Amino acid sequence: MKQITASGSLLNYIMKGIVFLLLVGSLSQSVIASLRLPVSYISVLGMTAAAYIVLSLYLYNRYTAAVLFPLTIVFLGISIYFFAPAEWRIDAVKWLEWLLDYTFGVSFIQARYSLPSAWLIVSVLSLVLYIFTISIEWFTVPLIISAGIIGIEWSLGHTQILPYMWPFALAWILLLASRYHKRLSRSHSMPNYGVWQVSAAPLAVAVVLTSYVILPNNTQNLKWELLERTVRDITDRWTDWSVFSSPREPFRLSYTGFQSSSNELGGPIVLSDDIVLKITSTAPLYLRGTLLNEYTGNSWIDSIDDYRYKLKSSYSIQTKHRAFDWDEQVWKDLSSELQERFFNTVKASVTHTGIKTSVIFNSQRLEDIDVQKWSGFVPHFNGKGETFTSRHISPSESYLLHVRVPNTADQQFQDFIKEYVPSFDWRLPIAETQQREGINHKKMVHIQKHYTALPEALPQRVIDLANSITKESITSLDKALAIQFYLRENYTYTLYPPETPGDADFADYFLFDIKKGYCTYFATAMAVLGRAVGLPTRYVEGFLMPSRPQEGNIYEVKKLNSHAWVEIYFPKLGWLTFDPTPIGQNQHIADEQQNTGAYDNYYWEEYLHYQQHFPDEAGYIPDYHDTSEAQSALSPWNGILQALIVLLVILLSLAAGTLGGLKIWDIQRWRRIKKLPHARQLSYCYREILWLLKLYGFPIKPGETPYAYAQRVDTWLINAEGSMYQICHLIMENQFGGYPLTEHDMDRIRRFYRHLENNIKSLLGFYPYMFRRLLRHRAA
Repeated sequence: MKQITASGSLLNYIMKGIVFLLLVGSLSQSVIASLRLPVSYISVLGMTAAAYIVLSLYLYNRYTAAVLFPLTIVFLGISIYFFAPAEWRIDAVKWLEWLLDYTFGVSFIQARYSLPSAWLIVSVLSLVLYIFTISIEWFTVPLIISAGIIGIEWSLGHTQILPYMWPFALAWILLLASRYHKRLSRSHSMPNYGVWQVSAAPLAVAVVLTSYVILPNNTQNLKWELLERTVRDITDRWTDWSVFSSPREPFRLSYTGFQSSSNELGGPIVLSDDIVLKITSTAPLYLRGTLLNEYTGNSWIDSIDDYRYKLKSSYSIQTKHRAFDWDEQVWKDLSSELQERFFNTVKASVTHTGIKTSVIFNSQRLEDIDVQKWSGFVPHFNGKGETFTSRHISPSESYLLHVRVPNTADQQFQDFIKEYVPSFDWRLPIAETQQREGINHKKMVHIQKHYTALPEALPQRVIDLANSITKESITSLDKALAIQFYLRENYTYTLYPPETPGDADFADYFLFDIKKGYCTYFATAMAVLGRAVGLPTRYVEGFLMPSRPQEGNIYEVKKLNSHAWVEIYFPKLGWLTFDPTPIGQNQHIADEQQNTGAYDNYYWEEYLHYQQHFPDEAGYIPDYHDTSEAQSALSPWNGILQALIVLLVILLSLAAGTLGGLKIWDIQRWRRIKKLPHARQLSYCYREILWLLKLYGFPIKPGETPYAYAQRVDTWLINAEGSMYQICHLIMENQFGGYPLTEHDMDRIRRFYRHLENNIKSLLGFYPYMFRRLLRHRAA
């Protein structure tokens, strides 16, 4: 029979702890890393170790679980009742709501919730995996849970979890080794669990290291694209089939009251402060609704025959890159540091609250759109970069934009553009011989065809004005900035421009006759003047977010925030936003609100100021509360944390006191045994040996003689201190032959008994064994 000592029991505990630490710690960290919570791997391992120690005490056996869990609940209730602040329930609900919203991408990181969320993740996974991997040793459920979590993370593109998968794989190899050990132990004499795992660890490490060396560094190639594409297409088809579809309607400013008709520019204004969008964003954005290419003289229209593509489809990835300028050479030429500086990462959660449209408002350099509702709408896009769905978007269907906004306020970026972008005269044909490194000739031809044309009836004085404005400009960027500056400085913003005569060109009438207007006038004028000097331009209608959010970091976008601006294309770089509307566009709103400050006097300069002074804040929502408010927000958590710490200390003290008391009682018991006369010691030890053999499931049979029983025991019992037959013979000689026992005889009997008892303690566990001994002691 296998022999297990107290040191072996400690080794078992340590090895189980190491396997548990690698398994739960790595899986928890993969979840935390996927959620981008700022909690380190070392901290997670520390949390996991603490959870292992607590669970090993609580789930030691049915008795500890039955006693400690109710005591914990009672003590926690008392602590909360007497020590927790009155608003702890509200704070707990807010935390759970934030965690749910943040998990689904409709909220942003809040530092004060990161650590409690990490503890929750570690605690839940620790409890579940401890029960199945250690308590009942049923590995099927942990395997399903682990595969599900990792599969979801990987399919969502969280390849940054790979470093944590290596210790996770090591833990699973050791778990499989323990299962093999258990199976062999049924028919063979095997070393104990700890020794087996120590022996198996080098082989497990070798397997993991070999896998690490073999697998490629580029984990993108490890994704099973066929499976991802199949699942995504099935989901898209189901969603398209299950929702009501109608023809897509483009967004126009006339829907918000900014002009009376989408077929004709200008006209009377009907302003409204109705809220149409609620946005939680890391920065204010220009939200594009419609991109128009052809200027007719009195309107902008879309004359490009285009197709719609599913935004997340693997089949349309190249088209998506072209539409949102991810195919440009700049992404290959810029270092990662300069990419972060020149293109700010922004995330914005958008909810349609007062507008019925199928348009998904986006911003430049769109990376992705996440729909927050399961079975919600399917995002589509076209070649121009517009995004939309097949039906109206409901207020319950928020979507999260992932964009990289060009930081054109950065002087270094402007200097880079002037040096990097080649000079082209778009008024001349683009021949194949003009193709240069990093320039997409096919895309250039498409842009020239659709974004450079002007009406034949455009008055010559408009072209002459454009040439005059840019006569000292050298680069394309210089021309664009010169036109933008000229319009802002020489024309007046007004909501009440006169009607444009039917036979007049809209841009010409604005530039030379009335010289005042609102955003539509300024954007049209810049687009036309830009084309007149050889710049590809397009006219954009959408919304410009306010400069600052409302309470709760929410931007309220109203109908009066609808806006028009211009985008200009630069080879190797892509489309950039330009806004020639003067900064005083919203002054009329402040006047109508009696200067209450309800709306910001904010446009392009304010946007540039924000991007220039806060470029590094794109990764989080700014906290507008002062330090004292932040501390007060944390105080409820401090109270709960203090109560939990007090509870943990008391429980650990009770557990330590109980366990220590049992150990002391066992030591004192042996001291009392040694003080007994030899004959009574012999009788006591023999009775205890019979009781221990009964615990083994090997009791003496009715009518069986001591010698027959001893011979039967010796067929399987391995005891380094002697045989059962020798002990039986010594007893028979003493009781019936008058043999006087010596101290050497008693020492041999005690060592035999202690060796047998240690084996039982290892099999049952020290404290379950001591609990049974206490019950036997009380019965005696």
